Amino acid sequence: MSSEVVVDASLVIKWVIHEEDSDKALSLLADWTAKNVVIYVPALLAYEVTNLLYRRARRDEIDLPKAKEIFSRLMTSELSLYFSQEASLGLQALELAHQFGLPATYDAHYLALAHSKKCDLWTADARLWATIQGQVAWVRWLGDYQL
Repeated sequence: MSSEVVVDASLVIKWVIHEEDSDKALSLLADWTAKNVVIYVPALLAYEVTNLLYRRARRDEIDLPKAKEIFSRLMTSELSLYFSQEASLGLQALELAHQFGLPATYDAHYLALAHSKKCDLWTADARLWATIQGQVAWVRWLGDYQL
């Protein structure tokens, strides 16, 4: 196991809201924590998680105070937010989005960060996984994680 990983919002949200495979996501987090693995996310994660929580609140799945508490807890967790001051991450994201025919560059920023850190990207995003599967060995699917 590497000492560094990148995770995307689809995985992170499973740590704080019960969804399918949340048990796997929490087990993986516990494993990483026990092994002192550094968990990187691009700063974009904050915006994506905020949007996910807001959408849940709009559907009355959680209330706004709960959404705010979850967001605050995530932003003070063991995640290492990566703020790139250089254009290189964005340029790499553009390239990867084009290479894989992604509809936007959001997912490509996670790919670019994992590529630049030379570590695995873990995702629970079925659409991304279907697009990337078998094309890059360093993208890992939560569904394949064994408890």
